[in-house]
Amino acid sequence: MPIFACVEGGGTTFVVALAKDDPTNVIERAEFPTTTPQETIGKCCAWLAHREYDSLGIATFGPVELHPSSEFYGYITTTPKPGWKYTDVVGPLKAVRDVPYMFDTDVNAPAIAEHAHLVGEALQKGVPPPTSCCYITVGTGIGIGLVVNGIAVHGLMHPEGGHMCVPRHASDSKTGFNGNNPADCFEGLCAENMACSGSLAKRAKLASTSELAGLPDDHMVWEVAAHYLGALCANVVLLASPERIILSGGVMQRQSLFPLVRREMQRLLNGYLKIDALTTAEGIQQYLGPSTWGNRAGMVGALTLAQRALEGSKPRGSAWSRAAWPVAVAVAGIAVLLARKAL
Repeated sequence: MPIFACVEGGGTTFVVALAKDDPTNVIERAEFPTTTPQETIGKCCAWLAHREYDSLGIATFGPVELHPSSEFYGYITTTPKPGWKYTDVVGPLKAVRDVPYMFDTDVNAPAIAEHAHLVGEALQKGVPPPTSCCYITVGTGIGIGLVVNGIAVHGLMHPEGGHMCVPRHASDSKTGFNGNNPADCFEGLCAENMACSGSLAKRAKLASTSELAGLPDDHMVWEVAAHYLGALCANVVLLASPERIILSGGVMQRQSLFPLVRREMQRLLNGYLKIDALTTAEGIQQYLGPSTWGNRAGMVGALTLAQRALEGSKPRGSAWSRAAWPVAVAVAGIAVLLARKAL
């Protein structure tokens, strides 16, 4: 049985893990604080060096360079995180062991895994599998991963949908609240700046984001968060038309947010799209929901990249056709479902 390894690089912690035969069957895991690139990546390399594995998946915060022809392929590029601009992530990690590897963003990776799961579910039910999904993480930042036609979206770079413009909430207009980073896109009027954990804590006059967990569900800050996240989801629906939206991340561990975000998305779409998935109570609950794996979604996503890397390397040295990805998605989706039933 193959052993998959992964590195999931976040702004707060880097997670390393091994899974046996299936990305959800995690057999070993560790995490390291995100300090300096040299220290953090060095610890990941040292951990990997003491383990055997057949392929490697790497998923990190961005922006990153995903085009193999670029001299900066595998780098975190223009991130605002101090000390991490133009950091080579892939180079040191792939040098640890000569195995197939795959690299993507820390939101595209879980989007790929979630899509594979949805495909597996559909095939088991005997219904047409979805070709798309959107994964949104809400925490210290807001990131969007997109799978369209069975393939993660890269294009010019990769999606940075958390920085889409959203309408200002009435309470913020009244108080003049400008978020945690007014220099962000659209003069600060973007989803990340207005609804990331830092801005939510600042709006609630808390000393740190860790205090958000102590707020009651009826605190006004959750209504405001739902407004901005609902607007973000409405933008995604109108632009990318995904067949499912998955919300995850630290902020979305508060389950009471989901009905609020669904309500706000519907309100802002204003009945423009007459589709049951968006207009009926049953449809919207299925359409927009939590991750299959909760806070493990990023790790499972990175391990799914490792699985894809191994699949793409057979036969050894052959080119992996992007046209073949939907077939691999179906196989991976069924494998994920079987693994979950076995647990």
